[in-house]
Amino acid sequence: MTSTLPTMTKLERRAQDMVLTYDDGTTHTVAYDDLRHACPCAKCAPMRNEDNTSRTLRRQIEALPSEKPQVRTVGNYALAFEWQQGCSSGIFRFERIHDLALKRDPDRGRPYVHGAW
Repeated sequence: MTSTLPTMTKLERRAQDMVLTYDDGTTHTVAYDDLRHACPCAKCAPMRNEDNTSRTLRRQIEALPSEKPQVRTVGNYALAFEWQQGCSSGIFRFERIHDLALKRDPDRGRPYVHGAW
């Protein structure tokens, strides 16, 4: 069974997290540390493949100063987040952000492999 992804209608940036509102009436909160840890770029994503490197990535992120990122749309399919410090390379597909909002594994159990999935 395929579920339809609701459309994000609002993204409110707060000091430590963002609140996402969807057209189905649901709202979800995503912490910036969780967002940064789920970065899909070629540098960050492989670090989540192993427990030890994933914990190292998490510690590196938590050591960064707390900040609200700048947000920009990428086409009609994703958002990009710009941070003063740390990685700003990831392009977060709306499905990935929705998985984070629902506290699901945004990698969906797949290890990072160079190239398209």
